[in-house]
Amino acid sequence: MPNIRGTVGDFRTTSKEDQALLALLGALCGVVAAFVVDLYGPDPEPSTLTVTITQARATLLSALALVFTGLSIVLALTALTTGNMANKFSPRFLRMKLRHSSDKWMLSAFVFTASFIVTSQILLRNRDGEALAPPGMLYGSTALVAITGAIIIVYIDSTLHSLRVDRAIRWIVRHIERAAKRHEHELRHDVVVSEIDVTASSGSIDLVARENGYVVSIDTDRLDDLAMRQGLDIVIETGIGAPVVRGERIGWVSAPTPDDDRDLSDILDCGVVAHDRDPDSDIGYTIHVLVDIGLMALSPAVNDPQTGVQCIEALTQVFSDLAGQEIGIRTRVRADGTPSVVVRENTVGDWLDAAGRQLLLYGATDRTVTASLLRLGREGERAARSDRDRQLAAAFAVDVDAVRAAGAGSDGRAW
Repeated sequence: MPNIRGTVGDFRTTSKEDQALLALLGALCGVVAAFVVDLYGPDPEPSTLTVTITQARATLLSALALVFTGLSIVLALTALTTGNMANKFSPRFLRMKLRHSSDKWMLSAFVFTASFIVTSQILLRNRDGEALAPPGMLYGSTALVAITGAIIIVYIDSTLHSLRVDRAIRWIVRHIERAAKRHEHELRHDVVVSEIDVTASSGSIDLVARENGYVVSIDTDRLDDLAMRQGLDIVIETGIGAPVVRGERIGWVSAPTPDDDRDLSDILDCGVVAHDRDPDSDIGYTIHVLVDIGLMALSPAVNDPQTGVQCIEALTQVFSDLAGQEIGIRTRVRADGTPSVVVRENTVGDWLDAAGRQLLLYGATDRTVTASLLRLGREGERAARSDRDRQLAAAFAVDVDAVRAAGAGSDGRAW
């Protein structure tokens, strides 16, 4: 898990979440476009356009004022949406939105328009005011102002829709499905199991994390190649999304002992540790975002149990769909059937148990919430593909039933 690969991963994450990079690119493109239009645009035609350079400057200033007025509206709406997402939904939901936000493209369009107009103003500054203005600059500025106006209309509509809880929940569910598909694609050569019994031998060597952060990817192809060539058994105990601390034991390698530290380094190089989890491939992260919204809704400060029920219903759908996919402990096996590589990952049962119990902690006193949680456990038990996941879901359903029974009133009537 070398620093260089983690640094590259952090840079990719920052580039996805940073709102300024595309804006800077838009500014550069706007400047270049203004020079191109000035150099290669059509010459003034007195018969079609009789606007002097002085009039063109005034027109461009008015257009620039319109652009900045529209930008102020957009920034105000962005601040409103950001505060709403962080306070009403979840800070992690805000992070996911920033990665897939249309704001970046919208801001780059505004900056492109402003840069084009400002550069055109500068190019016309030292020219004769009575001469005819280049039509390309005027046509281009007019078209860009019209485009930014249309963007404002679309942005206002999308912003108002983004404030709806049901839209936010559906958006997260779609991203969970995408993360699951990407995860399943990465596991296409692995043998996925729900449980496996592997124990370190007395001569095994610990694998120790070399940096702090989160595991964002593990290359089982390379691990299997190393295990086969050197006759090793490799077990990684921290799967994707797990936090690691420098010096922490994250797995082990069995005998025969690797020749030198370089062999251990090659094994550690098969994983990438970054400062942040990757929502695009980390199923657990996206599930936790949905749980966050449910917990926020069930908290005493918000007290919105119906939104909590919506989140639980969405989780029921998600876990039912995930149960049909190859998700679990990743392994590679030799010809004799013994595992050469084991990467411990969470199963669907683990996620269901963790999510359900967090929501039960906050919603135990609400009848509709516990009814939805009971359905979550029973549907998870029905859809489970392994005995372990089935047992986890069944145990959760039993605990929810116990909570509901304990909620009987003093007159003996149950909810």
